[in-house]
Amino acid sequence: MISIFRIFKKKETIQFSGRRHTKAGIISAFIGILVVLGFIALSIVSGINSGEAGLLVGIIGILLYVIALFGFILSYKQLKQRDFYYIFPTIGIISNGIMLIFLMIIYILGLY
Repeated sequence: MISIFRIFKKKETIQFSGRRHTKAGIISAFIGILVVLGFIALSIVSGINSGEAGLLVGIIGILLYVIALFGFILSYKQLKQRDFYYIFPTIGIISNGIMLIFLMIIYILGLY
């Protein structure tokens, strides 16, 4: 009976590689998802108010841009490291990069 538990314990400790997920990569993916959800929320609020949502929504939009820029830089730094899984930094760089482009386009269109 004791040998069965030892077999299961050995299987749990087996590692096939030294690769792991980085905390910064997971944070950058979380930031990307948070910025996307924030953008959707601001779009809904602006649509309900017929485009006249006010100064607070604009300030929150600029803060989302800064947060997306931080997430993009964090993702980029994680993609340059070796021997880590790249799925979370990739999700972070794609979502933050797309949101940087969308928010910049909206900002530029707001100037005209």
